[in-house]
Amino acid sequence: MKQTKRFMAVLLLTGLLGAAPLFMEAAPAVRAKPDLLQKAAARYDMDSMCREVYKPYPGYADRGFWQSLPEAVKRQAVRQAEARLDYVWRSVTVTSYLDFARKGVRVPNDRHIGERYGALADLMLGELVEGKGRFMDQIADGVWSLCEQSSWVAAAHIYWQLSGTAVPDIDHRTIDLSGGMTANTLAWAYYFFKDDLGKLSPTIPQRLRAELNRHTLDVYLERDDMFWLGFREGAQVNNWNPWCNFNVLTTALLAEEDPVRRASIVKKTMRSVDQFINFFKPDGGCEEGPSYWGHAAGMLNNYLEVLRDYSHGEIDLFGEQRVKNIGLYIAHAHIDSLYFVNFADAEAKASPGASTVFRYGRNIADSTMMRFGSYLGSLTGFGENPLGGTMDNRLKTISTYRELCAARPLAPLYRSVWMDGIEVAVARTQGGSARGLTLAAKGGYNAESHNHNDVGSFILYVDGQPMLVDAGVGTYTAATFDHRRYTIWMMQSEYHNLPVVNGFGQKDGHEYRSRRVEHSDNGRVMDFSLDIAGAYPAEAACRSWVRDYRFDRRRNTVTLTDSYELAEVKGSVALNFLTCGTVKLGKTIEIVAGDRTLLMAVDASKYEMTAEAVELTDPRLSKIWGERLTRIVLKVKDPKQKDTLRVTFSQK
Repeated sequence: MKQTKRFMAVLLLTGLLGAAPLFMEAAPAVRAKPDLLQKAAARYDMDSMCREVYKPYPGYADRGFWQSLPEAVKRQAVRQAEARLDYVWRSVTVTSYLDFARKGVRVPNDRHIGERYGALADLMLGELVEGKGRFMDQIADGVWSLCEQSSWVAAAHIYWQLSGTAVPDIDHRTIDLSGGMTANTLAWAYYFFKDDLGKLSPTIPQRLRAELNRHTLDVYLERDDMFWLGFREGAQVNNWNPWCNFNVLTTALLAEEDPVRRASIVKKTMRSVDQFINFFKPDGGCEEGPSYWGHAAGMLNNYLEVLRDYSHGEIDLFGEQRVKNIGLYIAHAHIDSLYFVNFADAEAKASPGASTVFRYGRNIADSTMMRFGSYLGSLTGFGENPLGGTMDNRLKTISTYRELCAARPLAPLYRSVWMDGIEVAVARTQGGSARGLTLAAKGGYNAESHNHNDVGSFILYVDGQPMLVDAGVGTYTAATFDHRRYTIWMMQSEYHNLPVVNGFGQKDGHEYRSRRVEHSDNGRVMDFSLDIAGAYPAEAACRSWVRDYRFDRRRNTVTLTDSYELAEVKGSVALNFLTCGTVKLGKTIEIVAGDRTLLMAVDASKYEMTAEAVELTDPRLSKIWGERLTRIVLKVKDPKQKDTLRVTFSQK
């Protein structure tokens, strides 16, 4: 009880109580739990398995292996390590934590922590490849510096330590994304270099193991209340679950020498990751969007790979259809180039990681996804610069480099996708080509992970180029995840391609959701309809608002029909459209972006039409959209209690 009160006090102190539903709200419905990992564990002698020492890669002394790596890999590894020879291992200051509590600013602290374990990964891989000892002193300094750090947890997440303070408390530890990745990196340092670090001083590897226990393994064994574990009944988990569990599992297998403790940790991670797999609908759709796929599905892939390899193939879930679908989501959500269907906090442009996509495809024996990984690699310069991300990611990339480079690049470009679990429809004019129109529309509910109030919204592309868009999300601050979240314009339905009903936008909360969702596609016409009235507050007096998307491939048109009925008319009724193009209003609205034009045919006599500039000062948004977006507002001149509004989109 005391712990619960202390926890609530921390949330109130940091202003994050309003963020809890993003992570902790009950799932929308009770479903049978597959518990795939626990069922696999019941069929296998886990205790015997965990007596084995984990040896995923040859050691530092195996010069033949490291010298046999592809030349591009070796060149980049040494180049990155050389750039860190003069790196200064600055401490993480207490004021960097206080700045988050005072100002809600998280980037400097988070970036500094990530930079430190990134620098260590650069140095370690360079030393593994070169093998001359040139980087060993810097590796030792990096290991020691991270061991000296009071906490490996980011400032934005320190409140989960439950002590009620805004700075690290060594008596109340927790594990977050940054802490997990730091532990993972240090565990690889222990695996590859414990003997060589011991030659410098036996205290270094001893200290390293002690800090891995204090910061990570002890905490994991002692605490069942960390939200991302998913152990609370009805808990809603997100990318934190596989990401943190993967880091803990890797740390335990590489650095925990007690087989009993190792077995306890492995089995606990399996119970926890089951909660993540269980939470997914069978369609594999990621509520958080494609930008989070690498952190969610990609980390699940990493986790399952480790379990499969450690168990010599006895624990292998890659044949399960649910696991296959979780991976395939990233291909289903692809539009063209690096553009993806970006609902929720996802960005319109994503780079899910060529190697991760390729490996997931290989694991589930899906050649389309493997070629997609090669396609992403061709867009991101993978051939010459394959190494990025964590130490773990770089090692996995090494193992796939030659095979990925040899695969034929090809984007999937599915003609039609319907994910009934998350209620997302994607359709394009012709399969296998970005030419023509590409539509993505969604239903769902307004308490999804990283939620925006966007039930019924859509995006529309012409020849693979964005026209009507979802802005995405700006740089994360405290306000992004606390009670102020829905005061941010990017989260509001009024800045999505959605109606205003009696002057009201949509409301956040689990109960605000779609109704009567229907989808069909006969190859010629895709039809997606849903009633979005339930996403609006009672004050909107909306009895029904049936939104229908009809994609006629023969005519290359999308017709949006809104049929509504209000209990009374007491405010404005309007249709909003957000675009990255320039707008010319008229009987037919023209939107021009680049050398492409989208036409919007409307009954101009019915609306007061305006085009409002939405200035973008946040670099996370402007790097994708430029200096501004434009919101087109079609305000109904004489709103009726019951009416039908229609817009037809076509390509000029």
